[in-house]
Amino acid sequence: MSHAHHHDRPPGERVGADRVAAELAVPGRKFTVSTHRKPDGDAAGSMIGLSRILRGLGHDVVMWHVEGPGLPDHLAWLLEPGEEVLGGEVPDHGDRVLVAVDSATSHRLTDGDPCDLGTPIVNIDHHHDNPAWGDLNLIDGGASSTAELVVRVADALDVDIDESVALPLYVGLVTDTGRFSYSSTGPEAHVAAARFVEAGVDPGSVYRRLYEGTPLGDLKLMGRAVASARPELGGRLVVTVIDERDVRESGGSDSDGVVEALRSAAGAEVAAVIREAAPGEWRVSTRASGEAFDVSAIAALEGGGGHRAAAGFTSHRDPEDIIALIRDAMVAQGA
Repeated sequence: MSHAHHHDRPPGERVGADRVAAELAVPGRKFTVSTHRKPDGDAAGSMIGLSRILRGLGHDVVMWHVEGPGLPDHLAWLLEPGEEVLGGEVPDHGDRVLVAVDSATSHRLTDGDPCDLGTPIVNIDHHHDNPAWGDLNLIDGGASSTAELVVRVADALDVDIDESVALPLYVGLVTDTGRFSYSSTGPEAHVAAARFVEAGVDPGSVYRRLYEGTPLGDLKLMGRAVASARPELGGRLVVTVIDERDVRESGGSDSDGVVEALRSAAGAEVAAVIREAAPGEWRVSTRASGEAFDVSAIAALEGGGGHRAAAGFTSHRDPEDIIALIRDAMVAQGA
C-alpha cells in the first residue's frame, strides 16, 4: 500500500519457519493470534489452524479480530463450540506475543498500534509486498497461501496436523489458490492438500460448504453484473459496474464470484468489478489471468494492493474514470 500510516513499523527481521517455531515453542508463553479485516478463507483458516496448533502445545491462546467478536457468517462454521474470536481491547496484551497471519500491513490488522495486541510481533504472510512489519517475519511471496506457511511452521514445531487443524488450513488453501487454479499453486500446495485429506478432511463437503448454497438473490446479482459486463482493449479487459440499484433489485448482497466469472471470458486477461460501497465511493476488485499483467500495481495507483493476480482498491472517482484508469495502466504495462 502506498499511503503510510502513523503506526507503520520499521522492517523487522526476515526469518524462516524454524526461527518462528522456536519463538512459538517457548513454554508458558501466551499468544494473541489475529488476521486482517474482512477476512477471507485463508485469513480465518490460518488464524484458527495456528491457534489450535498452539493450544495443542499447551499455550494460552486468544484469537482476536478488529471486526470481532466473532467471524463473518460464511466463515464462522470453522469455529468449534466454545471457540471464540475476541474483539475490542486485549486486557493482558502485555503478557502476550502477537502472531499476525495473512496481514500484508499492520493497518489491515488493526486501526491502532498492533503492540496493543501483544509483543513481540510474529508476522506470517505470503503477500510479496509485505514490508516485514513484525519483529520476526516469515514472508514467502511464492507460497500459494498463508495456510501453506502455517504447515511449514507446524512441521518445524514437529506437531502432527490432525483433522481439527487440517480443516481450517484446507479452507485457506482451497480459497487462496482459486480451487488450485492460480499460478501460485505449486507442488507444496498439493502436498499440503493431500496431508489434510489424509487427516480426515472431506473435499466434497468443504466444496459444498464454500461454493454451493448460494442465496438466489446473489445469483441474480451476479446475473445482472455479467449481463452488463463490457469488453475493453479488444476484450483483454472485461469490466462491470454494480450500483446500489442492482443490489436492491436483485435482493443479493455478495458479488465476490462476479470478478472470477468475468475473468473466465475468452480472451480476458484482466477482469474488474466496480461496486458502489457508498454514494460516490466504489470498491474495485481486479483479477488477472496469465502473467501479462500485475493488478496489484494497478491497485497501488489508488492506494490499494494485493497480489499480481488478485487485488483491490477503493476509489471516489466516477466508474468511467476508474475504467479509464485500469485501461491506461494496462496500456502502460504493455497491453
